[in-house]
Amino acid sequence: MKKRMFSKFSNYLHQAVEALTPQLTLQEEFMYHWKSVTEFFMDSKGDRINVEQTSLSSHLDQMIVLLQEEESSIERGGTGPCMEYLLQHKLLETLYSLGRTDHPPGMKQLVLSFFTKLLSRLKQPLLPNISVHRAVHRLIKSCGEVKAGPSETEEIQFLCTVCAIVKTDPYLVNFFIEVPKEKPSPDSTDPVPKSDFSLVQSLLALSNSADSRVAVKSREGLMLCASLPEQNAAVSMVNDTEFCTQVSQRLIESYLKLPSNVHPSELDMVEAKWGLDVITESEDQQSFLGKRHLISFLSWLDYCDQLIGVANPYVAKSLSKSIRETFLDVIMEPSLLQTSETGAVLATAYLTRCLRTVCSHPLLAEFCKFILGDDMLPEVEGTDKWRVRRRLIDRCDHLSEELSLASLKLFDMLLQKDNEFIIYNLVLRNLIGRDYYTEDTVMVKVDDSRTKAESESQFLDSTSEKSSPLSSTSSSPVPSTSRNRIEVHKIVNSYFSLLPEDLKSSYQTADSGYDMYLKDAHKQYSDMCEMCHPWSWPKEPVTSEVYHMTTFYEGSFLRMILDKLSRLLDQSYTINLQLTSVIAKLASIPHPNLQEFFMDPYLCLKDNAKSLFNVLQKVANEIKTQLGNDPELGKKLVIARKSLLGVMPTITRLEGQSRLEAIIVFEEFCKEMAAIVFVQHHAVMSRS
Repeated sequence: MKKRMFSKFSNYLHQAVEALTPQLTLQEEFMYHWKSVTEFFMDSKGDRINVEQTSLSSHLDQMIVLLQEEESSIERGGTGPCMEYLLQHKLLETLYSLGRTDHPPGMKQLVLSFFTKLLSRLKQPLLPNISVHRAVHRLIKSCGEVKAGPSETEEIQFLCTVCAIVKTDPYLVNFFIEVPKEKPSPDSTDPVPKSDFSLVQSLLALSNSADSRVAVKSREGLMLCASLPEQNAAVSMVNDTEFCTQVSQRLIESYLKLPSNVHPSELDMVEAKWGLDVITESEDQQSFLGKRHLISFLSWLDYCDQLIGVANPYVAKSLSKSIRETFLDVIMEPSLLQTSETGAVLATAYLTRCLRTVCSHPLLAEFCKFILGDDMLPEVEGTDKWRVRRRLIDRCDHLSEELSLASLKLFDMLLQKDNEFIIYNLVLRNLIGRDYYTEDTVMVKVDDSRTKAESESQFLDSTSEKSSPLSSTSSSPVPSTSRNRIEVHKIVNSYFSLLPEDLKSSYQTADSGYDMYLKDAHKQYSDMCEMCHPWSWPKEPVTSEVYHMTTFYEGSFLRMILDKLSRLLDQSYTINLQLTSVIAKLASIPHPNLQEFFMDPYLCLKDNAKSLFNVLQKVANEIKTQLGNDPELGKKLVIARKSLLGVMPTITRLEGQSRLEAIIVFEEFCKEMAAIVFVQHHAVMSRS
């Protein structure tokens, strides 16, 4: 209290003296305040007092005010006498030296504040001047030296001010990259000395501050540095600092703290954005133990993703590669492939949650390569060499329902990501050769008692050259399929008619829901078309010799999906819902080869090829033969549907409840497929 009173008294006394002195010019007044600062340090009596007990702060603040007044009174681009005095007499160099010693205590904070105000309040560009950027560079190097130091707040304000200036004029960043003066000779075995990117080094040091505000601001500064278009800065940030290592290591440390006993469903309810990851211990215990660590991990992953999204391509690629090599390959892969069923389920759920967060193209590409590998050629049966991909596809059909469900959810999430390689690797690479198709002109039976259609052949004009790797120069347009000529209602009805009318329970519960499926299909297909538009896919099915296979193989993923669908009646309601969700996303992919093979009931297929409609016919026949003779089946289906809707709670499950639920899923899925076909047809017609 006495110190504050003394400081205020000194300021009042100083102002009173100023009022009585004759009017001075701006330069004279500026020189007076600077002289007052230097005289203080020449007085040995002031060596033990705190800076708050002095008038140093008011003198330095007044110098800033005078510089602002001078700048407003002269022409733009000019330099007044006060600024010339500051530059010629190297005041900033002197201030740096005074602040470096932090004598009296708190002097470093004053100096940092002075530099911050000088750079942010004056409009004229100061950094290009050697006496300014040299002093600024030296002050930058002093930031972050003391962990949890008293000047952290002022340090980060100063650093962020420099970052903001550099962002507006990226070339200025070169002033803060110190290149080694001596380079080793070509014959020398000594390591090549690194450049010193002091701005990034100091920001990295402060990013680990216990003060969350300082840490967040430092990470914002790092994001600004990473986004600079200056290539020298990008290369130095990656090669000469610990930036990639520290960011990746932080992600690893956060992952290793994740709870090992959380239910996978709880992960979907956790939202996290970097900088907003504050959660109290009581909140942590009220939800589930370990939620705080989960939010911390997801927040840091979100930071990595956002940084990579705005970063210089060199920085983005390097950081993404570092995360892949140190986190995904070393930490995530063993966790994912572990023999413990419980551990594998949770690791798969964590990976799915990571994919939901990741949106930046470079980081998403590394996640995709980690999961799917990088093979571009058609998959040959039994030769999937990428262990993670093979294991995850196999697990979709695992005996453990939890592991199967977690794996299906992972692929469901993959199919939602904006990455062409995902769709290509999982599905398209085995369909581009169009080896599933036979140019037959025989009648194709969709249903013995219903519609018949004749496949027609008509060669199209050559398609324009595509930028996508999926439509190579060796691809050629093929005869258009019957989809574009047969009335859409016939194709839609072919899906509606799969299940006999007496086994449809939705009409009896006023829950047909077809309009809802149309709306959902329209939105899902529109979103998918928007995502796929930059890939320049062809408008008609193509045949590429590069992707030709002697014997057609749909690929391990599609085969697993179709095989699993064929066992619909023997699977749980939860698995069937997730399976049909994955298939619906596949059906909405706007590639003509996939739509033709997957959705067209009139397509002439080779003997060893089976389509989605073929499998649905098989399931429909099983329903008729195995359950169709039960006279009470329709009534049971209505009860089961009401139970699922929650309008008729049942104490005990019906006999064969699982199969009843499977039939209900089948009915709804056929409506969903019909809606998707309808939406696709009208989208194609509107474009033509």
